[in-house]
Amino acid sequence: MFKKYALIKVVIVAFVMLLVQQVQSQTVTVNSLEELLPYLKQDNVDVKLAPGNYSISGFDISDGTFSNPLFVFEGSNSTYDFTGAEIKINTVVLTKFGNVDVNEMQILGNNNVLKNLTIEDIGTTAPTKRAQAIVMDGRDNRIEGFNVTIRGSYPYGYGDAFGKGGGSVINHRKHSGILIRGLRNHLKDCNIVSRSYGHIVFMQAASYPTIEGCYIEGEMRTTDDMLAETSGPAYDVDFMTVWGYKLPPGYMLSLQEAGIRAYNAGTTYIDGEEIERGTDNPTVLNCTIKNARTGVTLAHASGKKYVEGCTVLGSENGYSIGNGIVVNCGADAIYGPVFQSTYSSDNGYNADITILPPSGEYYNGHKAVAYVGGSNHDLNFRSDVVDFPSDLKIMVSGELQNLRMINGANPSQNNLTSNNISIRNFTNFPVEIHPDASNIIVRQCDITNVSDNGTNNTIAAVDCESENFALNGIAIQSSTAYDGIASRAVDGDTNGNFGGNSVTHTDPSDTGAWWLLSLETEKSIDEVVLFNRTGKQSYIDRLANFKLQVFDEDGTETFSKSYENEAPNPSKSIDVGGVIGKTVKITQLNDLVALSLAEVQVFGNSLSTKNTDAINSVKMYPSPVVDLLNISLGKVKLNASKTNIEIYNVNGQKVYETKPKNLNEIQLNISHLNSGVYLVIVNDGITNIVKRVVKL
Repeated sequence: MFKKYALIKVVIVAFVMLLVQQVQSQTVTVNSLEELLPYLKQDNVDVKLAPGNYSISGFDISDGTFSNPLFVFEGSNSTYDFTGAEIKINTVVLTKFGNVDVNEMQILGNNNVLKNLTIEDIGTTAPTKRAQAIVMDGRDNRIEGFNVTIRGSYPYGYGDAFGKGGGSVINHRKHSGILIRGLRNHLKDCNIVSRSYGHIVFMQAASYPTIEGCYIEGEMRTTDDMLAETSGPAYDVDFMTVWGYKLPPGYMLSLQEAGIRAYNAGTTYIDGEEIERGTDNPTVLNCTIKNARTGVTLAHASGKKYVEGCTVLGSENGYSIGNGIVVNCGADAIYGPVFQSTYSSDNGYNADITILPPSGEYYNGHKAVAYVGGSNHDLNFRSDVVDFPSDLKIMVSGELQNLRMINGANPSQNNLTSNNISIRNFTNFPVEIHPDASNIIVRQCDITNVSDNGTNNTIAAVDCESENFALNGIAIQSSTAYDGIASRAVDGDTNGNFGGNSVTHTDPSDTGAWWLLSLETEKSIDEVVLFNRTGKQSYIDRLANFKLQVFDEDGTETFSKSYENEAPNPSKSIDVGGVIGKTVKITQLNDLVALSLAEVQVFGNSLSTKNTDAINSVKMYPSPVVDLLNISLGKVKLNASKTNIEIYNVNGQKVYETKPKNLNEIQLNISHLNSGVYLVIVNDGITNIVKRVVKL
């Protein structure tokens, strides 16, 4: 009898627990911010805020409805859906807590998902001390589909010209955007627009953070316009900058700080524990940054730094990561360089950057499209731009005319030394190698526009008409050791002796090591030839087990095959069957050894116009677009009666649809759409064309 009773008791308890789990997993809809607050402390809840407009004013702080942070997510394993909800916060709120930092929203729990909230600051009142819109602590949290507008700082309108922290000429009260801390936190598909002084997205004490698919925007102002003021805080200090000299004319300044920035110090909270540390292993994917002081700056982070598929427009600087990988990224140089080394100690920067056509008029006081310093870099630049100011160039060492570095200011960041750097320049911009540069290799089609005033440098011509497509491609790899940079495998030299300085080498501790080649355009690839390292049998055998993959322009895998116990000796020809490809990837399958390649050759045929019509002849302009988007179908033939155009936002929501009456003249008025990144799809039931467009 006792055993039977115990069994019934166990069944009842299990049933009750299951019932509780089912109740907890049900979505709860709340209809006010006050009703939402209690759920922020709970675990395992699925909460939806009813669509509508909500607001928070100074009175809501005075009556005790909200504290600091206004919203603090302390629970774990929960989902909060804000689709259709908009919260407007009066910036007076930032002054209601005294002389302390104010966070509008903060996550402290773990494994939470917050999605699709629109949150906007209303007004221009600056915080009493400092403020952030959102802070992410805890671990494995994701914020997705947010639209954030930041306002309220002092002074606003000068960027960092008069200070940003200690020692400011004018006392600053900053209001930044999103601060990522914690472990493995993820910011995804968000639109962040700042009209406040401070970083837009930044990382402190963040381990393995990911920023993906975000549109990040600030605004710019010329120093000439600042100098024209006849009153105000800058006028009151006679425009004397924090760098010790009067603000010079001729520069464009962001009124914000960085678009994306990482710091080497900070404090975070995980599982109730306070942790002090730097930022490590950041990943930035498919983001667009516009009008920021810098686009992506990760120089002060540690570990593996990876940036892919990003675009930087109208900013003072594009990419400064110190060391790590920047692949398939672009930036224009209208206000500053697309690439800038931070210190002479920068070591191991692998970059694939396209210098984009100007998104506005050139106002580049830096006089450079790239500034190179440090050592052991593998840098690749490409561009079709032919019309640009004559003083723009790729600088290797030398004195950069950065606004913050003239007159001897910030000397550790200027007149950098450069050593053992490879530059593949597939642009029309000239290269200037200065006296502090040595052991630099520059490869480009036309070497007549390279000036070399350094030591022991090599200027080599690339056969840009070669049948070997790899010579015009750009190579990167997962890591680099012993100076074995990725571009050695596309230098035209098949010598497998590592001492000949033409063999790649990844870090032996790198698991899943890979080497990747991005071709100039999509090709029909017939054959890939691999040349192995030579010498000892143990060196040769390191490439015994590898995987070869080919991807088309959209990233779709068109060929994949693994090879076991088939080390090339010295070479191996692989028939890939004429697949369409733009990227060739080789992966080491033996995690106990490094990946080394002497040379990779790619042969095949250029695609006919017929094959590339749907990809290359369709033009959508201007890009970025403010209101009217023009679509030219070029040579593409569509069924006019069945052609449909749809526009989707980053959350996958359809925001626009139309059936064009005339395929020869398509113009869409998208002025009503919010700033951000959108996908435009043109489809007639047979042909499907997808393009990415940035809306300002």
